[in-house]
Amino acid sequence: MGRGEEIVEFFEVENMVTKEMYQSKKELTNDVGTFITYHIFDCADIIIRQYYLKYNQDYALHYVFEETEFIELSFFFGKHIVKDVINGKHNRYLPFHCYLSYLKSGSTADVVFEKDAVYEHLDIYLPLDFFKEWEQYDETIAEFTNAIKTNESHRLIKDVKLTQELLILSNEIKTCSYKGISREIFVKSKVLEIIAVLLNEREQRVEECSKLQLGIKLTEEDEVVLSKVKDFIDLNYREFYTTEELSKMFFINEYKLKRGFKHLYNLGLFEYAQHRRMNIAIEKLEEACYTITEIAFDLGYSSSVAFSKAFKKHYGYPPKKFFLN
Repeated sequence: MGRGEEIVEFFEVENMVTKEMYQSKKELTNDVGTFITYHIFDCADIIIRQYYLKYNQDYALHYVFEETEFIELSFFFGKHIVKDVINGKHNRYLPFHCYLSYLKSGSTADVVFEKDAVYEHLDIYLPLDFFKEWEQYDETIAEFTNAIKTNESHRLIKDVKLTQELLILSNEIKTCSYKGISREIFVKSKVLEIIAVLLNEREQRVEECSKLQLGIKLTEEDEVVLSKVKDFIDLNYREFYTTEELSKMFFINEYKLKRGFKHLYNLGLFEYAQHRRMNIAIEKLEEACYTITEIAFDLGYSSSVAFSKAFKKHYGYPPKKFFLN
């Protein structure tokens, strides 16, 4: 078996329903990289997995999707944009955004992973008829369910950012300590909440983008400048810059900077910077080599208290709880 086949087989979605199962872990390490799967939840019709991937080299992986029983809802974390080609169509998946899609049987996907990049995503696998009861009330849902019936790939949710509410809901699923039927009822209710929030966020985003497009026009030069602003924020996450300061640094007016940045990256300047800082905070907490005070100062906060407040506002729980877990 080749390394690619070994990795693909490792990530195949198998149902591991057991009465005592609670976040079982599966790990694969080879010369290509390290791969971890957490089995967060299993029942007859919903499966939830969290994946961590780190490659030791630039690597291209080829998938062939056999007949599927699931719709896939994916939450992408980390700081790297994931790119793939599915059935000849190029796609990108942004950090801290989510996507809900159905891939037809026989679909092919080619994904390129970067050396030493850490990829993390949470996937919720839903039954094919999950949206059937709502198709008569919503045109976009009807289009989605019809695509499933005719075995055509279709995406219901695309580029919807992970809000604080969505992060809290996903964390409640991961940290649920209930067992048996109580756990199943709890998790299913949270999945329904997530779907409701996503559909609402999607509608709001469509409205916001429509208004934004009416109010601003970006040239190619503008997009290049805004990309440089994004790279600057990525590198200087310890600093808290104002819109005015960034505007002067990059010679772009404040209105175009604020509106244009959100138009391109679906997050405001300060939201993006906060996501960047919080992502690094999680990485450092996972390493378990730093105190909360050390992390706070490394991220540019004046005190551990200020950092803890920002962390709790972003994730819904304090860093100490994550640290202890």
